[in-house]
Amino acid sequence: MAGASVLAAGASTLLSACGDGSSGSSATGTAAGAAPQPTPFRVATAPGDNYFIDAVNLDQQHYGKYNLEVPKFLHPSSGVQGMQLQTAGQIDGQMQDTLLTMTTFANSRPGDRPVIIGMRIPETTYSIVVNKGQWPSDSASFAEKMASLKGKTVGVTAIGAGADKQLRLALQQAGMSPGDITPLAVGQTTPAIAQMSAGKIDAYVGITFATARLMAAQTGGEVLVDFNTTGVPELLSKQQVDVLIAREDYAKSNADACKAWLAAQWEAKDWILANRDEAAELLNSDSFDGRGLDVSKQYIQHFAEDVVPKLQPQWKVTRDAIDLMIEVAVRTGAVQQGQISYETLVADFARA
Repeated sequence: MAGASVLAAGASTLLSACGDGSSGSSATGTAAGAAPQPTPFRVATAPGDNYFIDAVNLDQQHYGKYNLEVPKFLHPSSGVQGMQLQTAGQIDGQMQDTLLTMTTFANSRPGDRPVIIGMRIPETTYSIVVNKGQWPSDSASFAEKMASLKGKTVGVTAIGAGADKQLRLALQQAGMSPGDITPLAVGQTTPAIAQMSAGKIDAYVGITFATARLMAAQTGGEVLVDFNTTGVPELLSKQQVDVLIAREDYAKSNADACKAWLAAQWEAKDWILANRDEAAELLNSDSFDGRGLDVSKQYIQHFAEDVVPKLQPQWKVTRDAIDLMIEVAVRTGAVQQGQISYETLVADFARA
């Protein structure tokens, strides 16, 4: 799953229960946008700031208001496994990495393919965190910051994973080659922190806003390059990295359920904006085992001030966003030119 943190205990179990099942699924939903009748809906998620809206939906018992029966979350162990479950019809909705969604769509059968029904993270959340040491200042150019990594060991979640592809793209955009650094697969945030603290890696490709800053705080390092900042090439800085997806046949036959899920998430977004301190506490306890309150507060502020203004109503998906991500997918070898398009990839009710 894109941007998944493993700091919360118990997140590795595929079908582990999340909450006590009291999502209000037995009530008749009357909220605007609710499904016309009670509808079972299986949601996959992970801990971490990119997935926080799912935690809010459960904590605030939103699902029943929208006639969705969601007794527990599914926790795939990786984005790839999440996609396998989605195409097999065992997940109804989840947030996923945009590039992985495109790759899976291009390599799956019509009907089984994942289609995009919303854009939940309309920005890039990737960054490069560096260990203690002498690094270029904040005012240095993107190229200068990337050049400082030459000869260094840079940790990624896995070779060939999204973080690895983003690193290679960043090197390319800085006029460097993959051979200028040594990539090392170190897994998610928790093992990466251990590797950096032990001096085994000089840098790490962070995959979410909060987890990157938590890593910097816990290792004494810093965020060297935030891809979502001025001065970073647009092929990196303008990416929209996490989409809401459903299986193609499900999106067609159960559009009302998909729309109800979107409406529930929109309410969770509004709750976060209206309850920022409580939201930070929930993010900290739900995703960071109580060890990341400061970064949780930073994220909630970032979400309110930077993410929300970029959202389209009810998570609508723009053509420009998908066209750019298709270009990134082609450049990174995730898909071939012409394999996917906005019309085929985005459900008709999700188009802006």
